[in-house]
Amino acid sequence: MPLDYEALKAYRIPQTEMALTKRDTMLYALGIGLGADPTDERQLRFVYEKNLLAVPTMATLIAAPHAWIRKANVGSSGKSVHAGISFRLHRPIPVEGSFRSENSVDEVVDKGEGKAALVTTRRRVFSEQDDALIFEILSTSMQRGDGGFGGPSTSSAPAHEVPGSPPDMVVDMPTLPQQGLIYRLSGDYNPLHADPEHARSNGFPRPILHGLCTYGIAGHALLRALCDYEPARLVAMSARFSRPVYPGDTLQIQIWQRGDTAHFRCLVPARDNEVVLDFGHVELA
Repeated sequence: MPLDYEALKAYRIPQTEMALTKRDTMLYALGIGLGADPTDERQLRFVYEKNLLAVPTMATLIAAPHAWIRKANVGSSGKSVHAGISFRLHRPIPVEGSFRSENSVDEVVDKGEGKAALVTTRRRVFSEQDDALIFEILSTSMQRGDGGFGGPSTSSAPAHEVPGSPPDMVVDMPTLPQQGLIYRLSGDYNPLHADPEHARSNGFPRPILHGLCTYGIAGHALLRALCDYEPARLVAMSARFSRPVYPGDTLQIQIWQRGDTAHFRCLVPARDNEVVLDFGHVELA
């Protein structure tokens, strides 16, 4: 059954609700490497309940409608790989509370017969306490083998290519061998990130790190380098996933600052500078 483009565009993704605790907020921060220096008071604000703050990239996991396309009956194979993510904050993320998301299909791109479909969803997340819009997320998945349905072949989303000049800043971010096992406790229990046998059956020598964990680690680097750990200054961030990361890798985040915006990319120096996040872009307050 081929992908039904019209049915997918019209599909109403169910509203998703989520309760967030301070423990969840601290656990997410630990999962992306905050607290690596437990004497750094700037980092402690994200992992210790005293004067607790939320990391902006935590937006990616709040009230997310996981695996919705597998239940949608629109002809998709359901074989999905995360391809890109962006968020825009309208106000700082509360460290606890109840949230609901309103979700819709924003764009579907046809990469051709036998290739993939790129499906982008828009998630608008509201506080249940006062019904205020907290943030918006655009999330793109690569639906393997779903191409060839006759839809548009190019995306309308801007491509933020990094400059050709040397970066203005470089931040090295080591990851722990158990990084994926910590991060998965924030809600993504895909065995690809924990089970060696499952990883091998999917073509990887060992479990890989969650793409959103890599994205969060890059956000941590940007928060440190550009915002002095003040989360209200990091208001928007986007990137595309290009290659997998393995727990224990050291990531290098290259940053080009341009006033109140910046470009970035993330690579693994130990693997011939393999780029794992590309087309990175941030907006600063």
